[in-house]
Amino acid sequence: MHKLRNCFKILLMLCTWIAYRIKRASTPLTTRDPQKILVLYLAGMGDILCISPFLKSLRNKYPDSQLDGCFQASFCALQKDFYMFDHYIPHRGYVATLKAINYEHYDMILIPGWLMRNSVLAIFSNAASVLGFINDLSFSNRYLNTFHLEGIGIRTPKSGLDMSKHHLCERTIPLANFLGFESTPAIGMKIERKCATRDYAVLHAGARFPGRRWEPERFAQIADYLLSLDGIDTIYLIGDKDDTAINRLIMNFSESTAIIDQAGQLNLLQTKHLIAEAAIFIGNDSGPMHIAALCGVPTLGLLGPNFPHISGPLGTNSGFIFHSFACSGCNQRDCAYQYRCMNAITTTEVKNKVLVLLS
Repeated sequence: MHKLRNCFKILLMLCTWIAYRIKRASTPLTTRDPQKILVLYLAGMGDILCISPFLKSLRNKYPDSQLDGCFQASFCALQKDFYMFDHYIPHRGYVATLKAINYEHYDMILIPGWLMRNSVLAIFSNAASVLGFINDLSFSNRYLNTFHLEGIGIRTPKSGLDMSKHHLCERTIPLANFLGFESTPAIGMKIERKCATRDYAVLHAGARFPGRRWEPERFAQIADYLLSLDGIDTIYLIGDKDDTAINRLIMNFSESTAIIDQAGQLNLLQTKHLIAEAAIFIGNDSGPMHIAALCGVPTLGLLGPNFPHISGPLGTNSGFIFHSFACSGCNQRDCAYQYRCMNAITTTEVKNKVLVLLS
């Protein structure tokens, strides 16, 4: 079934490439500066938040242009807290989103990262130009790949980027170079903390893929350890409603009554506000980890399948624990080794890293 699904997706990728070639051939080249720009990125929350430095540089490049964003509807309110666009197009369905895009008649659509849904919407839009990662020219559907900058209505140089060697925040390097401004490197990025610190810690034990999850019993041990430290009186467990079972296990394993389960109780914006005032955040490779890091909160990421140089928490206030194996960088959906990369992370390592971050 997995192979059949993969073959079907590769067929769709080929159809998208053909549609792109037709659209490119039939679209006249434009040379004027864009007055209406749309950033189209129907990606995961962490991927979207990590390009915030690029978005700020884009605003500086085009200070007088209308700059809009199109993201998954559930992410728009959260994204406003990190970077305010002039307008938002919340994606709830492809037909409605395409109608909303075409209503605006954009001069340029920017695609910061390759996903087929981004490409299809851009190709079938009435925008005067499209710039970004439109196709997977390898037609391989690999998780980590080399993508090339392409354009519709714009003549682009041959510029590729090996995604296996760059952080999520650096995937916009070809776009930034083409548009004439520098990208922000992940290493050494300084993120100012804007909220006062309160006497609690936030833990996130959930993750989209099972291979990214650390054991609940170990999270419970870390929760008890944090509560033994000066300055931390409460532990908040966050997540969506699907994380309720994991959080209950943590509370059952713990010896403390100062642990509060907020799974399914907060929306993304409320979650961000809770994280922003935490003394420390500890979590798996997921959107909340990136929220914490970009808020300047001392953040400890527990990484397994994904390499830290690709999806680790940003900022000099952040750290991570990662054990590399020959299979690292896998598809994260199944594992022949019982998720040994996550199981290799010990509570002693986490405790030692916590002391470093809190100091």
